[in-house]
Amino acid sequence: MTKDQNNFQRDGIGTLNEHSLHAELIQAVSQPGDQLEALVDGYYIDVLRDNLAIEVQTSNLAKLSRKVNKLDPTYQVEIIYPLQAIKYIIKQTPEGEVLSRRKSPKREKPADIFNQLVHAPHVIDAPNISLSLYMIEAEEIWCDDGQGSWRRKNWSIAQRHLIKIISTKKFQTTQDFLTLLPRSLPSPFTNKQLASQLGIQSRLAGKITYSLRKMNLIETVGKEGKAYLFDTL
Repeated sequence: MTKDQNNFQRDGIGTLNEHSLHAELIQAVSQPGDQLEALVDGYYIDVLRDNLAIEVQTSNLAKLSRKVNKLDPTYQVEIIYPLQAIKYIIKQTPEGEVLSRRKSPKREKPADIFNQLVHAPHVIDAPNISLSLYMIEAEEIWCDDGQGSWRRKNWSIAQRHLIKIISTKKFQTTQDFLTLLPRSLPSPFTNKQLASQLGIQSRLAGKITYSLRKMNLIETVGKEGKAYLFDTL
């Protein structure tokens, strides 16, 4: 290990600029003796435990996919991606004064991982790479600075904080993503049927079937009216 790598040990996040949720998840999954922000093959890895490289990603799974697939295949790589099953929204002024705190009606489900997988369907194609889905309870800090999305009436998301990890689910191979399909799903099935059984929007159902087709797990087998029919391979 080089002198520079020794600067990124278990006693701190180091000098890299980490988002709060990202940094808090790293602290939650790391163990004594782990190296944090270790330099491996020219890339900083969130947690290095012997030959296990753990990468926490809170957005843009496609970008991380390109990174981990360039690592030496002798490393086992675990990607951790969080979804907010329970979320609290805290509104505050630019000076940090808390104005309100409420529980968001929006609850992410495991199927929401396909919002990312649609852009990275081959993220765990390599046998040394796995994906762990973390369902979490979190706080989202909104700041009234006039610079945020119009959907939030120009409030910016200043930070996200981890409250607790509710559950985890690990996907070792792309085949494991089929476990997210309802067992009662008819064969063949449409996006509308998939959306109904999962309790999701049709748009997300379309992302699921697109991703699973790219993974060579399902195929288009016909049409029912204007709707495409899908079945597992």
